[in-house]
Amino acid sequence: MGKRNAENPPKRERRKKRRGRRLLLLAVAGGAGALVLSEDLRNKALDALFGSEEEFQYTPPAAAPDGAAGTGS
Repeated sequence: MGKRNAENPPKRERRKKRRGRRLLLLAVAGGAGALVLSEDLRNKALDALFGSEEEFQYTPPAAAPDGAAGTGS
């Protein structure tokens, strides 16, 4: 029972499989943290997902003459 063969892999090989998962989890957590902390990065990610925001040029309407604005009195 003490001997290792092809049927009983050493425990070291199992740890290597977990290393990839841990690295992936660390990368995802780091990316999420970066998005939370950086507004510029968050805006870039949202622009990549949903497209850039349309920017509107707002120009207020021309002021009406004093008598034209009905006050209802």
